[in-house]
Amino acid sequence: MSTCKKMKFYFILTSLFMFLSGCAYNKGENPVPVNSNVSYKINVKPILVTHCFKCHSDTATNPNRPGYAFFNNFSEVERVAQKTSTANSNYKVLIARLKLIESPGMPFQETPLSDSLIQVIQDWVLIGAPNN
Repeated sequence: MSTCKKMKFYFILTSLFMFLSGCAYNKGENPVPVNSNVSYKINVKPILVTHCFKCHSDTATNPNRPGYAFFNNFSEVERVAQKTSTANSNYKVLIARLKLIESPGMPFQETPLSDSLIQVIQDWVLIGAPNN
């Protein structure tokens, strides 16, 4: 292969690598809790009831409900809250989906939760997702 062809090949290969690297998720910083006194029963559960139970409860009325992650069962909420996201290992799957980092984003095909509501849930997850 001529030197010119080799240079073109390496240029294309380098360009492709740079392009594909730019498509990867940004790991970002490690999130830290803003409020370490957040309570599941007082702060988190009401958000889940309002925004998640219509699909993620064993009595869900949404015909498109996924049939798993029943959030009216605390052990299911805790499991999802402690599972690491495959899209970004700095986040747990629950937070990654609420922040639209991992697919499918939640709430599914609806308006995303406000940053302040996500922060409440994230704080709870970061302090270990206690049943408090």
